Amino acid sequence: MKVEILGCGGATGTPSVEWGWGRCDPDEPRNRRLRPSILIDGAGTRILVDTGPDLREQLLRSGIQTVDAIVYTHAHADHLHGIDDLRSVNRFMNKALPAYADEETLASIRARFSYVFDPLVDGATSYYKPTLIPNTLAYGDVVQIGALRMATFAQDHGWATTMGLRCGPVAYSTDVVELTEPAFEVLRGVDTWIVDAFQEPPHPTHAHVGKVLEWVERIKPRRTVLTHMSARLDYQTLRDKLPAGVEPAYDGMILEIP
Repeated sequence: MKVEILGCGGATGTPSVEWGWGRCDPDEPRNRRLRPSILIDGAGTRILVDTGPDLREQLLRSGIQTVDAIVYTHAHADHLHGIDDLRSVNRFMNKALPAYADEETLASIRARFSYVFDPLVDGATSYYKPTLIPNTLAYGDVVQIGALRMATFAQDHGWATTMGLRCGPVAYSTDVVELTEPAFEVLRGVDTWIVDAFQEPPHPTHAHVGKVLEWVERIKPRRTVLTHMSARLDYQTLRDKLPAGVEPAYDGMILEIP
C-alpha cells in the first residue's frame, strides 16, 4: 500500500496571505504546504481523501487523473472547496465518482454544491460539472471501497466532529483535538499514523505536538507523520526535535506501507 501526502498545511496553507512564512524557512521547499489531503493507493484501488482548494495543483503535481472514490473527513472549506476540480477526473474517466461522508457533511455539500449530486441532463455527451454519487457513512462503520476496507471513527474537532479513517495498516486523523476510547480501539496496532499537529502550544480545535506525542506513546505506531501544520512549525526545526519514528509530513511525500 502507498499513501501520498497531497497537502499537509493548515487552512491557510504556507505561506499564507496574512502570516507569510511565519516561522518557516522560505528556502526549505518542504515548508511550502498546500491544504490537507491524501491519496491512498493499494491493491488496484485509489481513494482520495478530501478535496481542498488546492486540488487542481495537487492532482497535476502528482499526475493523478483517476480515483475510485472520494472520502470526506468533514465539510470545512480547506477540505472541501476544491470539489469543482473533480470535473476533470469525471471527464478523464467518463463516469460519476462515488463519494463517502457522514450525513452532516453530505448535507453541507448539498447546501453549497448541490449540483454535484445531480445527474447529467439527458443527452449530455460530456461531464460539464463534477458529478458524485453520495454514500452515507456513520461513525464506527467499516466500508469496502474496491479492494480496500476502511474503518471510520469519530474525532473531536473542538466545535465540530470529524471522521478519522483506518485502511488496513494506515490511519489518518486530520482536524482532531481529542480522541475517544472507541477511536483508540480502532487505532490499536496501526503501522503508520498520519495525524494532525497544528502547532507547539495547545490549540482549541487542533492537536498540538506534545499531545500527539502522548498519543503516540499509547498507540505505538511504527511510524507517525505529522500533518495539518501551521506556519509556526518549520520543517527542519521540528524534525530535529521529534523522537525516532515521528516526523513532519511534506507535500508530495510518499509513504510505502508494508
